[in-house]
Amino acid sequence: MEHQNQEKTVKLQDINMKKITARKVFTGKEWLGPVEILVENEIIQAIQFIPDKEVKDYPNGFLCPAFIDLQVYGGNGILFSNHQTVEAIQATYDEHSKSGTEFFQITLNCSPKESIFKAIDAAKQYQQEGRPGLLGLHLEGPFFNPIRRGAHKEEFVQKPTKQLIDAIIQLAGDLRIYMTIAPEMFDGDLLDYIIQSPIICSIGHSDATQSQVEHAFEKGINKITHLFNAQSQWQSRALGIAGTSLLHDEIWASIIVDGLHLDFGTVKLAKELKRDRLFLITDAVTEDLSGPYHFAKKDGKFSNDQGTLSGSALTMHEAIENCVKHVGIDLEEAVRMGSLYPAEVIGLENELGTLEVGKRWSAYHWID
Repeated sequence: MEHQNQEKTVKLQDINMKKITARKVFTGKEWLGPVEILVENEIIQAIQFIPDKEVKDYPNGFLCPAFIDLQVYGGNGILFSNHQTVEAIQATYDEHSKSGTEFFQITLNCSPKESIFKAIDAAKQYQQEGRPGLLGLHLEGPFFNPIRRGAHKEEFVQKPTKQLIDAIIQLAGDLRIYMTIAPEMFDGDLLDYIIQSPIICSIGHSDATQSQVEHAFEKGINKITHLFNAQSQWQSRALGIAGTSLLHDEIWASIIVDGLHLDFGTVKLAKELKRDRLFLITDAVTEDLSGPYHFAKKDGKFSNDQGTLSGSALTMHEAIENCVKHVGIDLEEAVRMGSLYPAEVIGLENELGTLEVGKRWSAYHWID
């Protein structure tokens, strides 16, 4: 399926389209065009050059791989943290697919176990119903260090237990669970246990020291959640999470490029150090005052009742634009940060992230 700015997704089966023509395509690796893309059962079968006069579908702008957002909380006025329902996940897809995000992990703010279980059930039902885009569930918490909780509610922070970890794994089944954790809050062998489980772990909302971060890396964690935000900072005598992650080329880090969570200069330095291990998330919320999380939008940003910056108002298209216009990253690389690299983070690079033969057909029509 392909997207146009501010337009609904066009499904191949809806319009019985087997051939897509475009004047210009960025595959994620190279520029091609004019081309005809042959698609069968939503899998790309061939990409072949055609005369320019035969371009009918996309004569303007360019096609690029659809975006993948591994941290987004809601859309169209329904926050998943307040409503763990299929409808909330659908509302998130409906809003963010308009700006190119075809695939996503719905994200739950730090929440009590009852809400976690409801979130798992809703995500599984969404996938079982064959609804679009959902790659898994991102549990941002509840195993945080409360002093780095940010806009998350302290009363929902929980000490890690094997019982809750096992309950999540058992209920999730085949559903991908991606969890942001504070490794210093895990006692004994429990950190080994969760790392070796099916749960994909990322370090965040943590006050871990360099030695604690290095220990978690050695155990097998290779991801950092929203680099520099809600974590121990890089200081002259203490590297913290932010600094330690920059020492390791193999460690992935997500980043929020809205100009509010980080200075654009910080993003530039992070990109120079992390290179192809830095990927974009929107961290996008939606205005919803109907549950425990109250995120109100004012002057283009969201904050909670205490005035703490709470998620973003970003789309992935805007995040990529910010990388190009304000950070100086090439457009091609910025697109990869929102498509190929997130696919690699969760092991789906053989299916998604680029427009190549054998991969799923999912593209975004980029128009400046």
